Amino acid sequence: MIKKGDKVYHWQKINKIGVVESIITEGNNQLTVGGTTEARIFYKIRFQDNTIEIHRSGDIQKHFD
Repeated sequence: MIKKGDKVYHWQKINKIGVVESIITEGNNQLTVGGTTEARIFYKIRFQDNTIEIHRSGDIQKHFD
């Protein structure tokens, strides 16, 4: 589980490591037939060059030094 303050990276940019600034949860109100829905989770990440990006939780990997 990724928490605020963890070092992370996007799976397509392995060499660009950043820190999670905040976790954004967005409710999902889709109607499905017989299925379930879940909230969408996004991470706001500040990288070493002071750029900020927001990515889906499924695209982010935790970095272990």
